[in-house]
Amino acid sequence: MTSTDTARTGGRPHLPGGARPAVVVSDLDGTLLNADGKIGERTRRALGAAVAGGVHLVLATARPAWSARQVLLPLRGLGASLVSSNGAVTGELDDPRPRRVRAMAPARVRQALALLGPVPWAVDRPSGRLLGPDWPDILSSGGAGAPRIEQVPDDEDVLCLMVLCPEPPPPSLLDPAGLCWTSSDAGLVEVSAPGADKRSAVSWLLDRRGLDWSTVVAFGDAPNDLSLLRSAATAVAVANAVSVVRSSATELTAGHDEDGVAKWVERNLL
Repeated sequence: MTSTDTARTGGRPHLPGGARPAVVVSDLDGTLLNADGKIGERTRRALGAAVAGGVHLVLATARPAWSARQVLLPLRGLGASLVSSNGAVTGELDDPRPRRVRAMAPARVRQALALLGPVPWAVDRPSGRLLGPDWPDILSSGGAGAPRIEQVPDDEDVLCLMVLCPEPPPPSLLDPAGLCWTSSDAGLVEVSAPGADKRSAVSWLLDRRGLDWSTVVAFGDAPNDLSLLRSAATAVAVANAVSVVRSSATELTAGHDEDGVAKWVERNLL
């Protein structure tokens, strides 16, 4: 792994084979957003310049779309794509209409909760968030004012089931429910439908543009970014990334609170 903060490339093409990147994909919390959960001015300028130079920007986050749009206001107007709820919803940042949705039937969510045992839980649905009786307000995407419920209702499909677990469950635990899980933070397990992951969502976007992963630079910090990083031609971990992400990346940049993504973009794309 090389650090792009100590080894400049002088703006040369940075993908294997000498191709110029066509797509930049970035996680939000812990990667693109600073410690205050905001887009810094340097990041806004760098991404704007990259888009002006022909790069397509994809923002991929565990946050629900409504929360992502709140923090991404500085990037409106860049024609960026938005992957939210860990890939359950895919669309455009400037247009609230979803283009691709992979949701879970409520009955499957209840089955997943039975398999996981008694744990604090919450669910994100297209209409908003619902909190289980023991769920604390700890997520950066908010939800303190969301209704509390005793069980997952049948009136709407679920985009993401969030549970708090002191230890991650076995990878195959949710197989009987036909569901899968990932994690964007320690102690947090995020359950999704098949195909509701960041890699699948970005693959769908690439197909629509006639592109493939050989054109992609991806940035991340947490386990839910691994599928992106392992697929992208260039995988960049921020310095604050967890160890498994750092070891899976091809490059390392500065931390999220040091404009790490912006520094890489400036050195390699502008």
